[in-house]
Amino acid sequence: MTDTSGSQVIGKELRYTRQSVLAKKVWLDEKLFSLRVTKDPAFNFLPGQFARLGLSIATATNGDLAEEWRAYSMVSSPKETELEFFSVLVPGGKFSPAMASLSVGDEILIDKTAYGFLTLDRFPDGEDLWLFCTGTGLSAYIALLRDQQVWAQFKKVILIHGVRHASELAYRDEMLELIQADKPLVYLPVTSKELSSPELSPNVHPDLLQPSRMTSLLSSGELEQRVRIALNPSSSRIMLCGNPAMVTDMRKLLSARGFVAGRRGVAGNLAVENYW
Repeated sequence: MTDTSGSQVIGKELRYTRQSVLAKKVWLDEKLFSLRVTKDPAFNFLPGQFARLGLSIATATNGDLAEEWRAYSMVSSPKETELEFFSVLVPGGKFSPAMASLSVGDEILIDKTAYGFLTLDRFPDGEDLWLFCTGTGLSAYIALLRDQQVWAQFKKVILIHGVRHASELAYRDEMLELIQADKPLVYLPVTSKELSSPELSPNVHPDLLQPSRMTSLLSSGELEQRVRIALNPSSSRIMLCGNPAMVTDMRKLLSARGFVAGRRGVAGNLAVENYW
């Protein structure tokens, strides 16, 4: 998800607050990291929403500092007293290298308003919730899984996280802890460039560990075989969050099976957000 903006001032009132970095966790050197930052007490959001983060970055022309803004989903739940964000380091990028270089105590700007559509109020009914994501699209779903509402609202939650290599499976231990705590979670990591392993998730059958993509698994029927649950438009609710190509392809496949996004106050069984 990428977002930029110009002025962040309305009249004399700033549209953002100044927060401080509290901690940084590196999941994969030179690629994946998370930041925990202070949270303004007035900042409210729903699990699954995102915030606009701002940094002062030197311009390429004369080195003067200018504000750059990008959108990042909250990994933390609304009840937490800090905010957490998960990011990929894009080599040569304008924002993520600056974000990755932040240290404890450094300043980060956060828009006062939260945005986004991957929220549980999209689905007033349903029995099983399917969370499809690639890469750092996982962010919004972690916030959902840290909140008790999802477990009260759905009988089963299926998280499908697509990555190239198993080393990119950030937050995996947290997912396994939820399973060990008897939460009704099916956790399915999908690796596209290497053979998977039973250690990645207790939900994965040893015979179903070949490298693949979510779109291929859905088309072949192997996805439902891996999780042992059938997709049903009348009872299944689906969220898609990831790179635009995955989202587009999955929407086509799911549309053919009766899954549609809500519109004009009519609840659907599919919610979508690009994350890039």
